This record gives sequence, C-alpha cells and structure tokens, in this order.
Amino acid sequence: MLAYSVSAALNSGLFAEVIVSSDDAAIGRIAEWYGAIFVLRPAELASDSAQLVDVARHVLEVVRSRDIDPDAICQCMPNCPLVRSEDIRAHWNIFKDEERCFQISVVPYRGVYPQWAVVSDDRNGGRWLFGDRYLVRSQELSRTFCPTGAIWWARTTDFLAQNAFYGSPFHLAPMDANRGIDIDDEEDLQLAELLVHGLTARDGKSPLEPVRRDAFATGDADA
Repeated sequence: MLAYSVSAALNSGLFAEVIVSSDDAAIGRIAEWYGAIFVLRPAELASDSAQLVDVARHVLEVVRSRDIDPDAICQCMPNCPLVRSEDIRAHWNIFKDEERCFQISVVPYRGVYPQWAVVSDDRNGGRWLFGDRYLVRSQELSRTFCPTGAIWWARTTDFLAQNAFYGSPFHLAPMDANRGIDIDDEEDLQLAELLVHGLTARDGKSPLEPVRRDAFATGDADA
C-alpha cells in the first residue's frame, strides 16, 4: 500500500519532497526504496492515541530545520492505495484556484444513507441515531459524503495556527469512490482487492498508480 501512495505523490510532480513518517525503520527502508524521504517518528507520536496532526507538525519541524518552508502541505494516507497522481493534481488545482486554507478529500456514500443510521442496545433493540426526521424517501435526502484519508491539503500557516486539517473554514473535494477507498480492516482489504481485479478486468488495465521500481524484497526490510 505504501508503494502506491508514495508513487502517486511522486508521479504528481507537485512536491519538493515526499516524506514518510514512521517509528519503524523497516517501513522507512521500504519508503526510501520507492523514492520517499524517511523521517523517524518519536515514540510518543507512534502510540494508538497519537494524533495525525501532531505527526504532521513533527514532519514540518524536521523540514524547517533543513531550511525548507513549504507554503502548503498534503497528507496522503497509505491505507488509501487506489489514489492516483491525477487525483492529487486535480485536488491541488481546486485548492489553489479557489484559494482554500483546508481541503479534505471525500467520497459519496454508495448504497447506504447515513441519515438512516440506527444503533442498538445490549438486547439488539433499535434506535434511530438522528431521530425520525430523516425517515423520508431517499430521493428527498441531501447528498452526503464521507471523508477519506486519500488527499488532505492545508496551507502551512493556517495548519500551524489552528493545529488541524479540519480547520476553519475547511472545504470538501469529492473524488471517485473507488479510488478513495480507506482500508482499515481485513474486510476493507478484501473489498479493495475485488475493486482492483474487477476494474482491471473491465478496463483492461490496472487502476493502481504505476510504480517505477521493482517490488521491495520483503526480507530486506528486516536486514
């Protein structure tokens, strides 16, 4: 997954540097193999409770210590491996042309309507999460989007001042729901694999971003 997100960033041609932050040196070697710069993440930013905004601030501190002061930053999470370089360029153009401060990639909900969400108690009794005011025909519901970690843009000064990617005001940048898929668990991974195989069969080519290096030899990560 890391190879595809790094390659999408590099192939976009937008960035002075593409950086991967991790506390794992093996992941760092994989990142460098595919062309990224590895920044070792402090242990306190590698816990289950660590926040991505703090990780991004740390990366900014590192690059600024090397006299690099970016006007904007872009975060592309590796668990969104179907993102393409053209998506990153398209979102940058929107971010730049509309002079936005914060921009979050989103995908449309497909096949479900979040307004109809239900929660259950310990006996599987149901309750409408948002009440019954949305119990109308689906055609009457507002179009809704789900944030995806594929492409987040922020102006550096605004990011540091507000300590957030969802700063005020933040804007949405819709993208293809297939390419914006977030992989958070095994079921997500299986869906992503089905998408890759299905789109390859339909279109006659892989939907994944071209990677310009041979595959990293897994054993080398532990060397």
